[in-house]
Amino acid sequence: MRRRRSAVGGWRRRTIATAIVSCAMLAALVGPGMALARVYSVPPPANPLPADTMIFASGGTLLADLHPSGMSRIPVPLNQVSPFFLKAVVAIEDHSYWTSGSIDPGRIVLSALHDIIHHSTSQGASTIPEQLAKILYLQDNKSIAYKLREILLGNTLANRESKRQILDQYVNDIYLGQGATGIQSAALTYFGVGASKLSLSEATLLAGLLPAPSLLDPFVSMSAARDRQQLVVAAMEAQHELTPAQGQAVLATPIHLAQTPATAVNRAPYFVSYVESWLSQHFGSNFASEGLRVTTTLNYHLEQVAQRMVTQIVQQRAAMHMTDGALVSLDPQTGAIEALIGGAGPKVPGGQIDMAMAPRQPGSTFKLFTYSAAIAHQSITMTTPVLDSPLTLRTPGGPFVVHDYEGVYAGVIPIQVALGNSLNVPAVRVELKVGVPKVVETARSFGVTTLTQPVTNYGPSLTLGAYPVPLVQMAQAGSVLAAQGTLHPAYAVARVTSASGRVRYQAQPRPRTVLSPGVAYIMNTILSRNTNRLIAFGPNTDLVIPGHRVAVKTGTSNSFRDNLAVGWTPTLLTATWVGNASDAPMYGGGINGISGAAPLWHDYMAFALGSKPSPWYQMPAGVYQGPISNGQATYYLTGTGPSTTVLGGGSSGAGGTTNVRYSNGCRYWTYNNANYYWCGSGWSGLPGDPGPGGTAATGGGPGTSKPGHKKHKTNNG
Repeated sequence: MRRRRSAVGGWRRRTIATAIVSCAMLAALVGPGMALARVYSVPPPANPLPADTMIFASGGTLLADLHPSGMSRIPVPLNQVSPFFLKAVVAIEDHSYWTSGSIDPGRIVLSALHDIIHHSTSQGASTIPEQLAKILYLQDNKSIAYKLREILLGNTLANRESKRQILDQYVNDIYLGQGATGIQSAALTYFGVGASKLSLSEATLLAGLLPAPSLLDPFVSMSAARDRQQLVVAAMEAQHELTPAQGQAVLATPIHLAQTPATAVNRAPYFVSYVESWLSQHFGSNFASEGLRVTTTLNYHLEQVAQRMVTQIVQQRAAMHMTDGALVSLDPQTGAIEALIGGAGPKVPGGQIDMAMAPRQPGSTFKLFTYSAAIAHQSITMTTPVLDSPLTLRTPGGPFVVHDYEGVYAGVIPIQVALGNSLNVPAVRVELKVGVPKVVETARSFGVTTLTQPVTNYGPSLTLGAYPVPLVQMAQAGSVLAAQGTLHPAYAVARVTSASGRVRYQAQPRPRTVLSPGVAYIMNTILSRNTNRLIAFGPNTDLVIPGHRVAVKTGTSNSFRDNLAVGWTPTLLTATWVGNASDAPMYGGGINGISGAAPLWHDYMAFALGSKPSPWYQMPAGVYQGPISNGQATYYLTGTGPSTTVLGGGSSGAGGTTNVRYSNGCRYWTYNNANYYWCGSGWSGLPGDPGPGGTAATGGGPGTSKPGHKKHKTNNG
């Protein structure tokens, strides 16, 4: 037994002696090796380090921190790093950093002695420049050649860059565990604060993680992390960065870790997803690790308000089997998206689907294209009389029966009334008059990309919204009218830079005129007049925003699967949708555009517009004012004018009754170019009323409505 112990002791003595000699030789060779390296050694290309891509709202609010799972790195300037951390990391990793060169021979000897005795290289002797060289240029290898290479490259860095530059790179490139590379990511991951806000206690804890961040992970073993922190504090005391009393205070300070890593921020998930899709197209699939700084068009305050409103209306309508909603709001003069909500929240059925981007049947909002095309091609004017009566069309697929919403019909009415009340039969008559191909062409020119079939494949149901279009494209299309015929393509990304500030992308909107300002002016006039909506909606609806003149169109798809509202002023456009991602119908009182999507549209527009009056459009060239009807002007494109020819058959005399409607106690008619609307009993005596026996009567006045009348809904959108 004694001989065995003696043999072991002898081996250790020989090993130590060998180690001392080896270290001495290594130290002696460092100088010549460095001289040789300066002549012959050239650093290889630096290892690329990923960096998080950050997405910001237009006002600077951080919306999202994008990075691959388990890999976060957010470089920041040295002046944005807590001085506590800088002092701590120098004290524990390279105490002579500010006063010595790259190579510390004494430290090399002690490290090599430790490694040889323990048959490992677990204790390094690397200075900060050498550690940085290892990160930038070398793959992890524990050979002597590797160590020499690290020393040589560290010296090259020390000669080439200033101390602050090296330290700047170092604190941004070191791995600190939990997938966090660099001090900014580590500070956000462990404590939920930026690197500049680290306390002395937090900074010393993080500096202590460097040798083995996984083993010292405070989320796993706080005791191990705090034991290592004691060594950091002792090193700082030895360097006179802390007094013993300060050191004791640091070690006595409780450590509170973040519950959720701040690098997981995503404050506008649907909008961010939209931006991510754009980034993938423009910067490739690795955009999340490119270190991009993305400035978007989003108004974060309006986005928050919009999300609350979408969630609230869905909760309020839950009994009617409404489970989801969406909203898109943009500046029609630029196309900049200011709010985009793709759902009522992640927990609703289908909450993972972005309903602002999902193609849905737009219902009667599609009539925006039909009437714009017809007015532009001079197939109709705003006063063209059109017949609203039962209509059956022969199609290759069999008879196509066109219904108005409640199965009641208004007879002969002006085009502006047919559009304002969203009546289906007149819309189909207008579509047939101008031709389906021109309607398709108009929709495509407005930015609709989902109509990809040959035009011959589309039937008369096109104008009723039978073909799906995403809400974001309906918003963009409405903005053409809001911008007086100019399409400003909707966009979300304003600017992209590298982390260093180099511009990688700058939005350059390319507006184009797709509709004459005159047609847009006439459409805006029709859709902003509440008197044009009285048949279907009555006088007091969510389509009116007090203090603002707004143009708006609603829509409802078959079986109440989709409700939409698209409305605007010259400065703000908003499109809303409510329904179910599963395509299940809503029910309970017949949810439609006016009762489903319109309240959401109204509340958001009223909030976003505020109390400041909205401007309205001036009559453009190519338009002239026609006769006054019901106290309101009529407008025509140059070369067009009033007509008595009824679209759908027959003619309308200017001096007599052109329309009479009897439905649930409500009547609407025109007489001598004036519009009359009445609900309830006692309408006898109004001008143009033929009365029960068909005899015209006199009295009353245009636009009269009986107080307390019963509103009759004949909503086709």
